[in-house]
Amino acid sequence: MIDFLKLNNFRKFQEIQFKFNRPLIIFVGPNATGKTSVLEAIYLIATTKSHRTSELEALIYENEPFAKIELQCIKNLKLILTKTGKQGFVNEAYFSKTSEFIGEVSVVMVSPSDIDLILGTKSIRRRFLDLELSLLDKSYLRSVMVYKKILKERNEILKIYTKDQEIILNVLTNQLIEQLHIIFKKRTDFLDTLNLKLSAVCKNLNCEEIKLTYIPSYDIQNVEESYHSKLKYDILTKTTNIGIHRDDFSIKINELFAKDYASEGQMRNAVLAIKLALLDLYKMKNKDSILLLDDVFSSIDQKRINHILEYIKNEPQTFITTTSIFNIPDVLLKDAQIIKL
Repeated sequence: MIDFLKLNNFRKFQEIQFKFNRPLIIFVGPNATGKTSVLEAIYLIATTKSHRTSELEALIYENEPFAKIELQCIKNLKLILTKTGKQGFVNEAYFSKTSEFIGEVSVVMVSPSDIDLILGTKSIRRRFLDLELSLLDKSYLRSVMVYKKILKERNEILKIYTKDQEIILNVLTNQLIEQLHIIFKKRTDFLDTLNLKLSAVCKNLNCEEIKLTYIPSYDIQNVEESYHSKLKYDILTKTTNIGIHRDDFSIKINELFAKDYASEGQMRNAVLAIKLALLDLYKMKNKDSILLLDDVFSSIDQKRINHILEYIKNEPQTFITTTSIFNIPDVLLKDAQIIKL
């Protein structure tokens, strides 16, 4: 449970701090008062990523050199952001690699932008896989970092490729394939487990069947041949055109591609179900999660609201943002800590 949060030069806040004394905290205020930024800060210190931007400069108050997030739970966490990087501290001990800092707090965020998981690009869905798997399994994160390092070296060779580089290119390709097999298995195992959790969530929600299916950019049974067949194209384009950095996964509702056939309401219900299934997956891994609900009660029906209420009861702590207290069910308000912005 989070007891304390302090922000310096983060988004619109030059300095603000909060003390939390309840399992349920509700931030209330008009649009553009910084409610989402507070949840973003919690998400950022948990994952080292923003759910809204990849630009560090956008997170720092205008004309300031850095932003700082401090959070107290079982441990004292601090994340310092500059325009060029991040520095993480746990109980004042410095972690030079964000890969070592990530996951000190487990969070699941539900926000209106989640619909991009269906409507957005492949890179958004890969980011979802990489982030959630990294929070659950640090060995996955290490494999991805090794893969990216090898991929960068292979692409550098492709940019200047001559016959003299053939041997080193083969060595790098084999190293890439070795990491690919590790990452592919972890990703597909993750989706298989998530699908099992999704099945149960969909039954509870009484909604359509939702299924996630991995889409590789290669033939997993003949990966070496896949790379060989693409070699001329890689040399021509000076980049690696297949691999886990080009993979995707599909989201189907009742066996139909959600992106092409689902209504907006069905899509929002689907991504909500995916996030709730993630919560169940964390529980299976014996990880308590902080639930972050960013303005969700204004965009879903009463049946979904009731189901979220059941999850809130079982989570150690939940943070909610809303523009109006009237969007929040009375059963929540009576036990909540309400903070007005």
